[in-house]
Amino acid sequence: MLDRLSAKNGGQNGLFRSLNHVASIAALSAGIASFAFIGSPLPRVHAQVACGASTPGAAGSPSTPVMTSQAAPTVAPAETEQSPPGDIPDNQQFVPYTSSAGGYVISMPEGWARQENGAAVVFSDKLHRFSVDVSCVTTAPTIESATAQDTASLSQSVPAFALVDVTAVDLPAGPAILVRYQANSAPDDVTGKVYRLDIDRYEIFKDGRLAVIELAVPAGSDNVDVSNQVSQSFQWTA
Repeated sequence: MLDRLSAKNGGQNGLFRSLNHVASIAALSAGIASFAFIGSPLPRVHAQVACGASTPGAAGSPSTPVMTSQAAPTVAPAETEQSPPGDIPDNQQFVPYTSSAGGYVISMPEGWARQENGAAVVFSDKLHRFSVDVSCVTTAPTIESATAQDTASLSQSVPAFALVDVTAVDLPAGPAILVRYQANSAPDDVTGKVYRLDIDRYEIFKDGRLAVIELAVPAGSDNVDVSNQVSQSFQWTA
């Protein structure tokens, strides 16, 4: 009788030990997984922008402006500085940036902060903000479509928007539309001051894709050469 009870208890203890062993392994695995997630976030994977003839869109439809993602309140234009801050140094170096998601390469200032989201990228330094985004449209933009559609969209989303002009330009990547406008910057994180910005917006079309390059600099600063250099460096890679 005692032998049978001992054997039964031994079997139960063995089962308990096995269950505890399995639970320990599960807890250890969960801990390792949690540590790996916290210490090394999973890399973002972006699919390349693929546009076809049937892709919905309108001629010259602008991508979301990089300065704001929501409707801008009605505000007065900020005063243009007499000595605008932030001229880009003559010795500023530029390095190629390649977007596999957007299928393009472009030279951007070295050392600037960079934010990426799929085909979109923003390079920033103080009041300077250079960005690229790619979207799908059905036809190439024109002066007429940019004037009628893009400026209307920008006026609703960019604070204190003021159109300067809309022109057609030739870039190494192909014909483009250049929309020049002014807008207010976001308030300074420390002082809350708002600056007036000059923005060059290039729209380049290829095979149902529209690349929008926006180059924002302090109003009145001498950055024409930089704008030309960056826009002319753009090339489609796919």
